[in-house]
Amino acid sequence: MTPFCANPPSSGGVLYNDIMKSYNINKELIVQSLDKETVIFDGTKSILFTLNETASYIFRKLKAKVPTDRIAVLLAKNFEVTEKQAKKDIRELIVKLAKKKILV
Repeated sequence: MTPFCANPPSSGGVLYNDIMKSYNINKELIVQSLDKETVIFDGTKSILFTLNETASYIFRKLKAKVPTDRIAVLLAKNFEVTEKQAKKDIRELIVKLAKKKILV
């Protein structure tokens, strides 16, 4: 399961618990849910990002400030993956969103 539409980059050795110490959704972006996907538009760069169903689920939980450990449990339950895989997917998505300045 790849939570973001692009190929996952290396996490760069970022630890799962360290990555969520502090983040916010970039307020300059336009975020729209479409069915089970999420579209994020960066008007300053004219870039459109699309999150698939799994990434959208994680993104909504992050936006609601749900702790990542809880998101992993919910993801495992709702998407039939292990908690270990869920944590990996969450970490990869957070790294990607931070690199794209969606999480700041």
